[in-house]
Amino acid sequence: MSLQDINIKRQAQSLERTLKGILHLLDDKYTDFQQLCRVFNPKRGYSPTAAKDIKELYKMATAKFAEARALQQVIRGKYRGIVQIDAQVQRTLDELSLMYRKDYRFFEQNHSTWQREQQVRQEKAVPNRILSHLYTVYREFPTLSSLILCFQGDPSSLKTLKGRVQLGEQDCWDTVEGELWFFLAGIQHSEDPQLKGTLIETLLHDLKRKVKGVVLKLTRGAEAREETLRAMRRSLAGVPAGEVKIL
Repeated sequence: MSLQDINIKRQAQSLERTLKGILHLLDDKYTDFQQLCRVFNPKRGYSPTAAKDIKELYKMATAKFAEARALQQVIRGKYRGIVQIDAQVQRTLDELSLMYRKDYRFFEQNHSTWQREQQVRQEKAVPNRILSHLYTVYREFPTLSSLILCFQGDPSSLKTLKGRVQLGEQDCWDTVEGELWFFLAGIQHSEDPQLKGTLIETLLHDLKRKVKGVVLKLTRGAEAREETLRAMRRSLAGVPAGEVKIL
C-alpha cells in the first residue's frame, strides 16, 4: 500500500470517527432534551427558560444531524471502497433523528397551547352580565331582534352616556375596564346610516371626542356567544373617537 493510499485511508477513518463522535454527542444530549420537552406542560407550569433551552438544543441537534449526513455522503462518495459505514451507525442516526423530532413536536404542541392561553389571559374579560343575559333571553326567544352596543371612553363620559339610555325589562348593561355595554332586546333594526346617526345624536352628544362605539345587530340565538363580544371589541380598535360603527 502506497503512502498516498495510507493517507487516504487515514482521512476516511478520521471522518468515520467524527461521524461516530457526533452520534455519541446526540445520544448523550437526548435524555436532557427529552426531559425538558416532557416537563414543558402549560397546565403544570414550567421554567421561564425552558422553551429557550429546548429550542437551542433542537437547533444544535438539527445542525449535528445535517453534519452527520454530510459526512456520510463524503464517505460513501470520495472514500467508497476504503471504509464502510457501519449499519448500526446508520440505524442510530435514523432512530435519534426520529426521537428528537417526535419530542420537539410534543413540545411545539404544548407551547402553542400555552401561548394561546397566555393570549386569552391578557385579553380583557368579556362582560359576563351581558353574556349571561344573552344566553337567557335567546333560549326563550331564539329569533329575537336586538342590539348589542359597546362603548369605550373615559369613566366620566361613560357614566354620562349610561344615564342617557333607558332600559326595558329584557335589557341589560355592564361595564368592563373602560367599556360600557348594553343589550337592548326587541329593537327593530333600522338602516345602518339612520341607526348610526341616531346613536351619535342621542348618546354621544357633547361626548364626541371622548367616546366611540360599535353596534351589532342580532337576530339569531346562535350569534349570542362569547366570541361575538370579543369580535365587537376587536372591531372597536379601528373606530375613531366620536364615531359609531355598525356591524
